[in-house]
Parts: sequence; structure tokens; C-alpha cells
Amino acid sequence: MSGPGVPDARLLEMEGRGVRGRDVLFLRQWFGLSIAETCYLLGITAPKWYQCQHHPDRLVEDASVALLVWALLRFPEAQYLPTFPDPAEVYPLYQNAAERGHPNDSQLATAFGLLLGRERSAPRRWLTAENPSRVPPTVRRLLFALRGALLARGVPGFEAWIERARFEARSRGLDFDTMASWRPPAPAPAPSAATAKRARGRPRRPQGSAKDGESDE
Repeated sequence: MSGPGVPDARLLEMEGRGVRGRDVLFLRQWFGLSIAETCYLLGITAPKWYQCQHHPDRLVEDASVALLVWALLRFPEAQYLPTFPDPAEVYPLYQNAAERGHPNDSQLATAFGLLLGRERSAPRRWLTAENPSRVPPTVRRLLFALRGALLARGVPGFEAWIERARFEARSRGLDFDTMASWRPPAPAPAPSAATAKRARGRPRRPQGSAKDGESDE
């Protein structure tokens, strides 16, 4: 992944001092990373990240981390995290595989969201031209995997993905071909005590038994 070039003013400002916590924070913001991604990129633990956050003017203790922060800011082409695709980049590959492998399957033609672990209607929000909804980080990573499978394996990779999605659905008591989302169906509400009592009613009196207050004689 080659990121955007860091402003020269920022690089010049760094040339005259050691790398500090605020540079780690800036690196995360500049590349648009999550905290977890930043920790992975730099090979640091979450406590080390929070040290930088809470002490932005303190020198980064680990010289390897300091040099890595400088290198990634100075040479953006050295950034080695993948660029996770948007749904619009992967959707045409999905459409092509679906049309080639299942040309007459109308349900599968709308299963893009389900194959990414979301509801069937999600692509309408993701693919809208204006203000598309934010895609969860896990889905962005799954899009990366789906794109790789479709580019490398084509229809066979698509078939394997569908079969696994169907298996995961069955494991949850769902039917992949008819479900609208991955949420399990809501259980039927239990009857209230009053409803149960009305359903039972009063116990029936045996035939020939005396009424209340009457003698059998």
C-alpha cells in the first residue's frame, strides 16, 4: 500500500528532533488506521500505543519503533498494510461470477451482502452514489479476501464461498437461499401466566357430582 505523501512541513519539523509519541498519533491519522492496525504496523502492544497517546511529547523509547515511524512517514511507499477495497470495487467481480456460475438464480444474484456476513439489503446502502454508508472494518477485510478468491480462482472460488456461507447459515438454523439477514428468527413469545390460566380454565366437575352447598342425599 502506498499512502499519500506527508506534508514537507511535517517532515522538516521532524528532522530537528527525535521521534515522539505525537508522531505515532500523526502516522495513524495520516494513513487512516485503527489503533489495532497501527499496533500491527509498528509491531507494538496496545499499552505502548496508549503511552504515546498519553505522553505525546515524550521520546519513543524503542529506537526500532522510532526509526520505523520515521521511515513510514518519510517513504510512504514502504507502508505494507493492504488497501482494503470498497464494495463498489468487488461487486462487479461478484456479479460476473454469479452470472457465469448461476445465470438463472435470482436469489443468488442478490446475495452479495449475505456472502459478506451482512443482510441482503446492505449493498443498496454501500453502493449508493451519494453518501454511501460506512462499511464495517471486518467487512472491508472480507471484501479483500473475496476479491482475491474471485481473481485467483474465478467461479470455483465463488462456488466454494457460497457453499461455506450456506454451511454457516445451516449451523445457525437458517436457510441461506431464503433468509434476508444472518439474525436468527425471534423465538415465539411465551404465554403470560394469565393467558395460560385462561387456556386451562376451571377444572370440569365430574358428572353426577353435587353442586356447592347441596347434599348428595
